Amino acid sequence: MSRLFIILLVTSSYTLCDSWVLSPRNSGRGSSTISRQQATAMFSTKSSQVALSHSLEELSKSLGGRGRAQACWEVLRLGVDPLWYFGSDSEGMNSTENVGVLQSQGWSRQEIQDAMSDVRVENGLGYQAVKLLNTNFVSLETNLASLAKVSVSSDGTTKLLIRLHQDDLEVESVIIPWDDRQKSTLCISSQVGCRQACTFCATGRMGKYRSLTPDEILAQFHWATKVCRLSDIYPIDNIVFMGQGEPADNAAAVVKATNALVDRSRYQMAPRRITISTVAPSPESFQELGEAPVALAWSVHATRDEVRRELVPTTRYTMEELRSGLIQTLQGRTKRLRNTMLEIALIDEINDSKDDAVHLVEFCQPLIQEVKNLKLVVNLIPWNDIGAEIGPASLYRKPKISRVHDFQKVLQDHGILCYIRTTRGDEENAACGMLTTKKTTTSKLLL
Repeated sequence: MSRLFIILLVTSSYTLCDSWVLSPRNSGRGSSTISRQQATAMFSTKSSQVALSHSLEELSKSLGGRGRAQACWEVLRLGVDPLWYFGSDSEGMNSTENVGVLQSQGWSRQEIQDAMSDVRVENGLGYQAVKLLNTNFVSLETNLASLAKVSVSSDGTTKLLIRLHQDDLEVESVIIPWDDRQKSTLCISSQVGCRQACTFCATGRMGKYRSLTPDEILAQFHWATKVCRLSDIYPIDNIVFMGQGEPADNAAAVVKATNALVDRSRYQMAPRRITISTVAPSPESFQELGEAPVALAWSVHATRDEVRRELVPTTRYTMEELRSGLIQTLQGRTKRLRNTMLEIALIDEINDSKDDAVHLVEFCQPLIQEVKNLKLVVNLIPWNDIGAEIGPASLYRKPKISRVHDFQKVLQDHGILCYIRTTRGDEENAACGMLTTKKTTTSKLLL
């Protein structure tokens, strides 16, 4: 069971009234009443751990039953704090959830119950289960990560600023709604800052402050789910690890978080609807991230070594060496997970010529020839101006759309599936390569 649900379960505030019922109803099936003294004792001991990435089996053991764990996840998948939901206060079923900085009205317990399909949600957890949660875990929303700010672009792209309670650092996530399929994509971060120093990327200019824990990664999904539900945004069915940070520099946490996301007992996301994008610091990076049961993408940006080192100064390996690492990883994956995407941030007269496109076609041939059943897609990303006043990015320019189309045509004429990414959220600095947070003055930069 994912650790996400327990965190929310654990430290939401209760009203310690003379009688306290651990069920959404003041009376009914599964309810048990405890005294003020019992309630006070229940809150006397706190743990510092969270439980978002715990397995269902681990959570079931903690709560004393699989059904209790499943009931919590039924609530959690809505972006609701199970501890608040299963608790009791003077308003009973009319009590509304915590919405943080959102302007939207939170749902009441009754509205949440109406959205549930599991009868266990109505029955409640019981005194012992809540006591175990409160003793062993802390709240996600009050002890792990909170929603600090929400910015919405005219196209509906919504950027979330998540404050991490461990050190008050902040990280950004982006919800991108799609009218054509009435679903949203969530762009998620894996680190605060990034050490790869890509010259065209705002996050790269921050440097690396620290990696996120699996729980902090999943907390972004929790808040995004809540925002979508309360702000009438299409539900999330697609997740891309393309926010702040380099996933390969935090591979263990990223893999653990993705396992929770695709687990049919937890978040229930489709594996093929989650993509981890890496700049590939080493050939082994693909193998490490390949442990995650999701799709892989490679942020190539340039196939010529000299240009690649200009755009990604931390590059230590040749593009051929990195490509070999990707080929070996894909060859060892299941057929469903052999699909991969190569991403190119196109910059005017840096890497956007027809000759660059031809070189990319040639670069792709070993992938196509050596990986059986490979579905290869190239994603062209017209560079977004990050407002740099110094450094290489101060001289970069957005590519002309005619050159982008010419680049695409070269690939298509050689049978390579190629798309041009639509720029979304640039007015709120929520587009690709524009994510950065400013509250970093009190934290140590990690190189």
